[in-house]
Amino acid sequence: MNYMLIRFGKLVFPVAALLILFSCASVKTQQEQYVESVPLAREGSYDQAALIIEAAKGEDYKEKDRVLYYLDQGMLYHWAGKYELSNEMLTKAENAIEELFTKSVSKAVASGFLNDNALDYFGEDYENIYLNVFKALNYIALDDNESALVEIRRVQIKLNLLEDKYKEIVEEYNASDNAEGEIPYKESRFHNDVLARYLSLLLYRAEENWDDARIDSESIHEAWETQKSIYNFTQPTLPTVIPVDENQALVTVVSFSGMSPVKLADTFYIDTGPNIVWLTMTGQSEEYVTNLVGFNFLIIPGVGAGFHFKVQFPRLSSRRSEADRVVVKFDGVEVAEIPMLEKMEDIARETFLLKQPITVGKTIIRATIKNVTKEIGKDAMQQGLSDQGAGGFFVGLLAGIAADIAVDATENADLRISQFFPSYARAVEISVPPGTYNVTVEYWNGKNLMRAVDHGSREFTPGGLNLIESYMLQ
Repeated sequence: MNYMLIRFGKLVFPVAALLILFSCASVKTQQEQYVESVPLAREGSYDQAALIIEAAKGEDYKEKDRVLYYLDQGMLYHWAGKYELSNEMLTKAENAIEELFTKSVSKAVASGFLNDNALDYFGEDYENIYLNVFKALNYIALDDNESALVEIRRVQIKLNLLEDKYKEIVEEYNASDNAEGEIPYKESRFHNDVLARYLSLLLYRAEENWDDARIDSESIHEAWETQKSIYNFTQPTLPTVIPVDENQALVTVVSFSGMSPVKLADTFYIDTGPNIVWLTMTGQSEEYVTNLVGFNFLIIPGVGAGFHFKVQFPRLSSRRSEADRVVVKFDGVEVAEIPMLEKMEDIARETFLLKQPITVGKTIIRATIKNVTKEIGKDAMQQGLSDQGAGGFFVGLLAGIAADIAVDATENADLRISQFFPSYARAVEISVPPGTYNVTVEYWNGKNLMRAVDHGSREFTPGGLNLIESYMLQ
């Protein structure tokens, strides 16, 4: 008899109890808090959106969702101009991510039964990277450039670690005695963030640290050469990294638009063969499945042939900006169109795919164990009850249906992700005579003006940072 089936058979009754337990547990992503808060943020009512998120704490945000709560509140406070509160929330998010990452990933991979929704959310990698960018912007707004540089340096530290963090976990799992199958590993193609480098350049230039500013400029050029899959658009003109005439003031406008991707659930089908499971998707080719999740089969020693069931995996869905053109005006006169600097949603997707083989691999292993165990248990139960006549047969049939429902209820995809990061970053440098100007940033969709953001009267000085941050989450 098949080894895996023997072991599964011994687990029938404990697994049945677990299925009852988890069918009653929280294995579905809570998203009610976003029904009103997201539209409010889109229209610019950030304070009101933050109040809704605050009210959802404890109900839609459980203790296991605390990182998500900190990220959502931290970004809304940033957009609302509450920079100290934003840093407080984003720092809590960063600390919790660091605390939970190894524990949560290892626990999720090792567990044969826990749905991801039942585990602590430890953030997506792009959230962990960009929270430092926005902490830096908070510090700039608070006139603390030194602390802003510290945050920017943390971005590069995290990018250096990104290459190996999942590789180590996958290798440790695959080499362990408890491994039910071999999970593949995906290499990182993202190691140099242009937005962080751009802000770093500006900060170093304001300190007249020309060497480090020049290094950042060179690193930005390198990103376009070495990360073409991410920076697949025309490189904008970069800020100057040499001293300029004292009769000039260099002004930089950084503009954010759109909202970061959300997670949606895709349904896949699993077919088992001897020691292997195949992953398919209705109407899609093997190549499509491989590109989406990283592979289309998984070796699971001991699994038998002939089982067919469905599973759910999360994927990122874009909420890209409706604004296709952003312009800046000084005293009512257009002085520049702001070019694209970074498609943040593309970086979200690239870093999401790093973790996807782990997410998919452990989901397949977990679902295979549950479904094969369920089918063996159903067969044994129905055979025993059938011996009791027609009544026993129907009881067995109903019990089998209940088991199917219980397993399906525990296999919802984990759709947790923060909602209030932007999708696009644009930036432009403008040289003007020193003085005071009224600054307006306009967001256009074709010939339609979506919104004009008035940044009020700003004084620009020679050698100053002279940074304007503008945003519209549409």
